[in-house]
Amino acid sequence: MTRYPWWKYLIILAVVLPSFLYALPNFFGWHAAVEVRAPVGTQLPPVATMQGWLASAHIPVTRTVTDASGITFFFPNDNAQGLAETLLQNRLPRNAQVILSQKPAEPDWLAALGAQPVNLGLDLRGGVYLLLKVDTDAVIKHALEEDRNRLRSFLRRKDLQYLNVEQTGPDTLSVQMASEQLAREAQAAIAREFPDLALAPEGQGILQASLTPAAAQKMQDDALQQAIVVIRNRIDELGVAEPQIQRQGKEHIAVQLPGVQDTQRAKEIIGSTAQLEFKMVAERVDMAAALKGQIPPGDALYYGVDGTPYVLHKETVLTGRYLNGASAGIDNNTGQAIVNISFDSVGTRIFGDLTSKHVGQRMAILLDNKVVTAPVIREAITGGRAQIDGFSSLKDASNVAIELRAGALPAPVHVSEERTVGPTLGQDSIHDGVMAVIFGMLFVVLFMTFYYRAFGLIADLAILVNVLFILAVLSLMGGTLTLPGIAGIVLKIGLAVDANVLVFERIREELRRGMSPRASIDAGFKRAFATIVDSNITVLIAALTLFQFGTGAIKGFALVLTIGVLVSMFTATLMSRGIVEFALGRRRVQKLWI
Repeated sequence: MTRYPWWKYLIILAVVLPSFLYALPNFFGWHAAVEVRAPVGTQLPPVATMQGWLASAHIPVTRTVTDASGITFFFPNDNAQGLAETLLQNRLPRNAQVILSQKPAEPDWLAALGAQPVNLGLDLRGGVYLLLKVDTDAVIKHALEEDRNRLRSFLRRKDLQYLNVEQTGPDTLSVQMASEQLAREAQAAIAREFPDLALAPEGQGILQASLTPAAAQKMQDDALQQAIVVIRNRIDELGVAEPQIQRQGKEHIAVQLPGVQDTQRAKEIIGSTAQLEFKMVAERVDMAAALKGQIPPGDALYYGVDGTPYVLHKETVLTGRYLNGASAGIDNNTGQAIVNISFDSVGTRIFGDLTSKHVGQRMAILLDNKVVTAPVIREAITGGRAQIDGFSSLKDASNVAIELRAGALPAPVHVSEERTVGPTLGQDSIHDGVMAVIFGMLFVVLFMTFYYRAFGLIADLAILVNVLFILAVLSLMGGTLTLPGIAGIVLKIGLAVDANVLVFERIREELRRGMSPRASIDAGFKRAFATIVDSNITVLIAALTLFQFGTGAIKGFALVLTIGVLVSMFTATLMSRGIVEFALGRRRVQKLWI
C-alpha cells in the first residue's frame, strides 16, 4: 500500500476527473446548423412540414431541436447548411428569421452537466474583424447644440437680456448680450450653472463659450464606452457566440465576430447610428424656395430615404431614448414591412400630448437624419405605441428594430478596417495547430521515455493532464481559443516537461550521492519544489503582464500560458509524486530506472 497521504490522492482525483469530463466536448467538435425564429404573432409551419421540405430536396438533417427560441436543424456539413438556408428562406413566411450558426456536437448528457467545447476565435472559426472609428468630434458638437438651447432658457429665466446665442464653430458658442454690464453678469451666472463651459469675453457684450478640456475628454471617453455597450447589445441581438469588443486607442473599437457569415448585415447593424427623432413638418413653407436655400429661421431641409425633400422644424419633439421596445412585422392592410415601437411611461405621456396638440398635421419620423415616413396625425395616440413604415423589405425593418432595441450610438461610427476570415482558413489553422500539439507531445513522450524510462512515462501522463486541464478551464470560463492560444499550449508542453526534468535530475543527484531510492525520491521532490516555483513564477509574471496590457490574440496566448503555468506546478509536484508513490507502494525498492 502506498505511503502517500490519502487526501492528496483525493485532490488529484478532484482535479483530473473534472478536467477529463469538461475537456471531453472539445473532441466532438461543432455541427453546422440553421436556426428558424419567428416574431410574436407569426405562425411557423409544423416541424414535420419543414423536415419534409428538406427531405424532398435531398438535404440531410442529422438532428432537429425545438425550444422556446425556435427550431434548430443540424447538418453534416456546411454545404447542406447553405442549401437548407436558401430553401427555408424561400418557403417560410417573409418575417421568419433563418440564421446560420454553429452548435456544439457533444451528447446531451454532457450538455446537461454544463460541459461545452471551447469557443474558437476568429482565426480558427472564421468570421469578420472590424476596426471602427467613433466620431468623437460629433459628440462635442451635439453637446454644444444642447448647451445652446439650455443657455437660452437659462438667460431668459435669469432675466438677462441676450441678443443671440449661436454655434460659431464645431466646439465654440457665441453669446451676445445686450450690453457689457449684462455680459459680465451673464458670465458669472453661466460659470456657476455650467461648470463644464469655459467663458472668454470678446468685447461688445459677446462671450465666447467652449467646453473645458477635461469636460471634452470625459465626453469623448464616455461616448466610446457607451458605443462599446451599444455595439455589444446589437451583436447579442445577432446571436454571435463569444464576440470580442475592445477599445483601441483614443477613438477606435476593435470588433471580432467569429462564425459570422452575413458580413454586410453585421456591418450595417453595428455601424448605423440608429438615432430616432420625431420632428413636425413645416406645412406652409414653399418647397421650391427651400430647395434654393430660402428656408425660414427655425426650419431645416431634410431628405427621405427615397430622396424626397422635407422642410421640418429644427426642434426635436421626441427621441428614441424613451423607447421601450421595437419589433419588425408586416402591415396586415398594406402587406408592407413595418417596425412597431412602444414607449416607456415618460415617452407615452410626451407622445400622447404631442399627437393631441397636432391632430391633422404631419409628423416626420427620422432615423439617422433621414425621413423614414411623415404620416398625418389622424387622432391623439395615448397608448404609447406607434408604427414606422417605408421599408423596402422585412430584412431592412428587422435590422432597424435590432438597432432601436439596442439603443442609439452616441456618435457616428465608421469602418476603418475590415478583414474577413473564411471557414476554410480556420479549418486549416485548426488542423495545423492540432498536428503541432500532437507531434510536439509525441516527440516529448519519446524523448522522456527513452531518457528517463518509467519516470518519463509518468511525466508524459502529467503533460496529458496539463493539456486536458487547459481545455477544461477554457470551457468552464467561456474563454476563446485562438491560434496563438494553440501556440501557448505547445509552449506549455515544453515548460511542463522542464518541471519534471528538474525533479528527475535532482533524484539522480541524490542516487549518485549514495542515498536509497526512497530517500532519493523524497529529497528530489522536496528540493526541486522551490526551483520549480521560482521558474514558473517568472513565467506567470510575464503571462499576467501580457494579459493585462495585450489585446486580442496576445491575451489569448497569455490566458493559456497562465493556466498552463498553474497546472504544471500541480502536475510536476503533487500529481507526479502521487503516481510514483502509487506505483512503488510500500515494497522495498533496491534500484530505480531513471
